[in-house]
Amino acid sequence: MSKLTYFQFGKEANLPIFVAVDLAVFDTGLNDLMSQMRFSKLSEKEEAEVQKIVKNTRDSRLLKITEASFVVSKQIQKTTESDRYGSESIEPKEGFRIYRYKDHGIMIYSFSAKEWELGVYRDFAVRNHQAIARTMLNRFLSLSLAPLGIVGVWGVSVEDSMVAQRPKESKGEAVFIDLYNHRVFSMDGVKSLTPRFKVLRLDPTIKARNIKMTTEEFFSFLCSHCSYLDYSGLSVPVRQMLQAFSKLSTGVIHPMESFRPRTDLSL
Repeated sequence: MSKLTYFQFGKEANLPIFVAVDLAVFDTGLNDLMSQMRFSKLSEKEEAEVQKIVKNTRDSRLLKITEASFVVSKQIQKTTESDRYGSESIEPKEGFRIYRYKDHGIMIYSFSAKEWELGVYRDFAVRNHQAIARTMLNRFLSLSLAPLGIVGVWGVSVEDSMVAQRPKESKGEAVFIDLYNHRVFSMDGVKSLTPRFKVLRLDPTIKARNIKMTTEEFFSFLCSHCSYLDYSGLSVPVRQMLQAFSKLSTGVIHPMESFRPRTDLSL
């Protein structure tokens, strides 16, 4: 009999975003991965309240991570027309959508439903797959947090700023900006979004100086690095959040040689 373990994202901020998974089914690294991504493991008493919260709280989400069946596995591995554009795709169906990371997993979701499902393989969280696992979980968070006024940007947190990167460059890491409550969620924890917050764009051609982006340049840069994914592009609310963020913070072109990334994201 399976025993589901529940995790909550942004527990300290009381965000109604949850993940449920039978940890016994998956590689032991999944528990550590959830902790690294700031998902808090819930106690049995807290678990009993999750279904009530999901049912009664507007814009709540519960993602169930399950082992891919043979049928789902065929869908994960199949070759499609969208493969030419990258490993990730979203396919619209009547009443729901399918997010796929080729050869790794499929998420079935609907914005009208509070419970979503992610089918993956048992080695979902092994060390050499963790960047992909982070990417998939951050896609879930990006879709789930947008209705709460929280927008995600691929990259890493650095002190009171962030470096925006492509998903492969950040190893699937994203930073989430809460525009309503002026908070920043990242793998470093929750911080305040201050007027001094900067988003850095790394450039290998400049040395020992920063170049400030115009608001228009900054907005365009944020749009191209946003972690929200939909088959029709960025939604109007997400674009509006990015526009607001571009006015609240500063975009800076920063020398790549001056940036020191984490040496090991698994720590």
